[in-house]
Amino acid sequence: MAETKKIKSKVSAQTSLESTETITNRELVVLMMKHKGIHEGNWTLSAQLTFSTLNIGQLPDGSDASPAGVVALTGVRLERVPGPLPFSVNAAEVNP
Repeated sequence: MAETKKIKSKVSAQTSLESTETITNRELVVLMMKHKGIHEGNWTLSAQLTFSTLNIGQLPDGSDASPAGVVALTGVRLERVPGPLPFSVNAAEVNP
């Protein structure tokens, strides 16, 4: 059985994640705010995506090729919003 590796966050000694754990968008926003030293405002997670198209198929001669799309996640960032939203995080509450 493979041993699960512990990852300690540099943000806080209290934050510890298993390498197989998935963190929520809210948890990622909180970690990023603490890492960047953000103490005020309402913030959301924003994703930078790259879109590409190509032809794909299964047959070696390409006779079954069809147009297809690929979406790549190329980055994430914090985005400040003017007021509280159902999915925003208030920095003053989580990182006073």
